[in-house]
Amino acid sequence: MIGVRPSGGEIFQFGGFRLLLRQRQLLADGVPIELGTRAFDLLLVLVEADGSLVTKDELLHRVWPRVVVAEENLKVQISALRKALGKDRDFIRTDFGRGYRFTAPIRSIAARGGCPRASRHGERSRPRRFAQHTCRRPKRNRVAVSFSSASARDSLS
Repeated sequence: MIGVRPSGGEIFQFGGFRLLLRQRQLLADGVPIELGTRAFDLLLVLVEADGSLVTKDELLHRVWPRVVVAEENLKVQISALRKALGKDRDFIRTDFGRGYRFTAPIRSIAARGGCPRASRHGERSRPRRFAQHTCRRPKRNRVAVSFSSASARDSLS
């Protein structure tokens, strides 16, 4: 759903929450919180912005790529996120007429090898995009498969 994909093994901590990217799961004090796909993607975009304003247009473009949706859908998903955050619902701040900000201090941890970085609310700043992480594992080789005829391709369908 999101245009820029994180490395996958990363964990973001804020308040009593952990956002597990590989599992696409939000935990509150270790307990899984039920989030829909769009709500999870929306939370990820807001966390990635690290306190910066994310406009409504950018959220719509990144969470619903190549799909025309009403702004009301965004409001519904923000409401679902705030409900999931419970007493910490104020972590998502509305800039009326402009967009949203995620205001909680965020700590980023690589799942393996632990490469913690504090948010700009903490001691060290975190890169603006997931793709720029300095603590990466080597990319795995990918295998490409080509078909010599349409019939071979269709037989796998």
